[in-house]
Amino acid sequence: MVVTDREGRVPDSLGPADLTVSVDGKARRVLSLRRVSRGPGATSDAAARQARGGGVVSFAAEPGRNILVVVDQGTLVRGDERPAITAGNAFLDRLGMADRVAVLRLPLSTGQLLSLTTDQPVAREALTHVLGQVMPAALLRPDELPTNRDLDRAVAVGSDRAGSVDPVGAVPVPTVDQEFYPAAQHGAFAGLAGMLRALEAVPGRKVVALISAGVVAPSSPQVTDLAAAAVAARTVIHAFGVAQPRGDVRGEPELGPIETLAKATGGAFVMLGRNPERVIDRVVAELAACYVVEIESSGTAVDGKRHVLRVDLVNRSLSVRAPAWLVPAPDAWDVVPAGPEPNPAAGAPAGSAADDARSARAPAATSAKDDELQVAMGRLIDYAEAYERQYSGLVAEEDYRQSALRKSVRLRSDYLLVKPERSEKWVSFRDVYEVDGVAVRDRDDRLRRLFLQPGVQIQSQLMAIQEESARYNMGAVERNINVPLFPLRFLTPENRPRFRFKAGGRHESAGVDVWRVEFEELVRPTIISDLEDRDVPAKGWFLVDQTTGAIVESCLRIAEHGSTGEIIVSFRRDPALGMWVPAKMTETYQAPRSGIGQASVRMEPFLWGTATYSKFRRFQVKTEETITIPK
Repeated sequence: MVVTDREGRVPDSLGPADLTVSVDGKARRVLSLRRVSRGPGATSDAAARQARGGGVVSFAAEPGRNILVVVDQGTLVRGDERPAITAGNAFLDRLGMADRVAVLRLPLSTGQLLSLTTDQPVAREALTHVLGQVMPAALLRPDELPTNRDLDRAVAVGSDRAGSVDPVGAVPVPTVDQEFYPAAQHGAFAGLAGMLRALEAVPGRKVVALISAGVVAPSSPQVTDLAAAAVAARTVIHAFGVAQPRGDVRGEPELGPIETLAKATGGAFVMLGRNPERVIDRVVAELAACYVVEIESSGTAVDGKRHVLRVDLVNRSLSVRAPAWLVPAPDAWDVVPAGPEPNPAAGAPAGSAADDARSARAPAATSAKDDELQVAMGRLIDYAEAYERQYSGLVAEEDYRQSALRKSVRLRSDYLLVKPERSEKWVSFRDVYEVDGVAVRDRDDRLRRLFLQPGVQIQSQLMAIQEESARYNMGAVERNINVPLFPLRFLTPENRPRFRFKAGGRHESAGVDVWRVEFEELVRPTIISDLEDRDVPAKGWFLVDQTTGAIVESCLRIAEHGSTGEIIVSFRRDPALGMWVPAKMTETYQAPRSGIGQASVRMEPFLWGTATYSKFRRFQVKTEETITIPK
């Protein structure tokens, strides 16, 4: 079940005594209550709650959710598909990188496969083929629906591309009993019934985002049976209504049955309206947590019959959504988390951080700000760990202009994230192929030496990659940290205990609500050092998408001998890739300057640069043979 307050937030103080449950009108005693954190940051969130829990509620996590976006083309007007496509993309935008997704279009084609994958481009590609089946002038008879050859291809099949990871095996969508669904105008319900049969074979909870203009003249038994099938498949349906122009038609779609279907499965129904993104945000926020209720058993619970379920709350300021029928089932897929990570305290002595970031529990949170930081860090860490795997298959073109006093240089490069063979570390690599308009002649030799040469020691190879990335930097500052994904290194399990993280408030950036998470390196030796191997502590901040944990912007600041450096990277969401990618990097280095007769010292820039990133594509290096970056 999902419980929310008047602000749409999931309460933290719910207990078994706050519920009343009845089955077929007879009260059942509530034995226990479990709060399940879901999606980005779920594991750390559940761990933090478990560490400070009072014992009446247990905690668990569902880190990767099963999400299906289903678009009903049968009642969409041809040429007016944009609201449905926008809503589908907005829903995918708000999911985590570990969520498994699929996109289906109704009506389904014969033999269509259902496959859930973390490779979002596969799902987004299916959305580009959404095609309304209603002619603008009238709703045609079922036998007059236009054919669409594109429906014959399986739109949610898995991908064998380099970026495809963690797919769930393809499951064929069964055909539907034509005696119960005899008319083609019930194609949406018929397609949903087949999909739900397929979902019974997929373990775990499932969420369906159904985007539809309604169905034509369905019967109440059809709605009831379809809702019961969803509950049996452990599936919650959230329905998003699309308004369609009304005219002289032979059968108009009804949204009422779609609303009934959603509510009977424990889901919500909303109209998309003029701002579908805002509507999607409200629904996706509720997918961050749910409760699992254990009630006393009864012989009727396993008799195979349909039993009416009713859940009420003692606190009337809260609202609850639960399935309309009882389907007993264990939740064996939930993860019982270990303890949360420590956050080094201010002023901690060098070397005092724990070696294993996962080995200690944090003290109980004492303020709302601490709670917010815990959630933000959980989502940020989950995102960073998944991001390196997803990004490692990509290469971007970098246009980098550096200036130092009266000199400047323009570098054009391929930028990629590589993981050398037998290494556990990801390393950013800038492959410069043009300097001030002149091509670099030994480009192929560099790639061959760095990625193909046998017998190279791992540490030597990593150092070579970093040196090559800094080969054409100009100015008095020798550096290899001026790459956009360098701050990700601070979020790895071995490095997080070195830093103190602090909540810096809520903001809005790049069109999304973000947390500002500030960091400061406390442990010595530091990750960054100068040419004489002296410590250069890092500090800065991340702007973190509050829903997905995505890094929207990062800032790295360093200081040495009075001089300072700052590197700011802004990210943008790439719709085709389904992920945030670097958009722009600016770096500025300043040194103290004092003029004659001036009592104060002022900082003046002596080196600065701006890089922009475009043309993201899958990585492939061709020299003497094709190279696949290890995953």
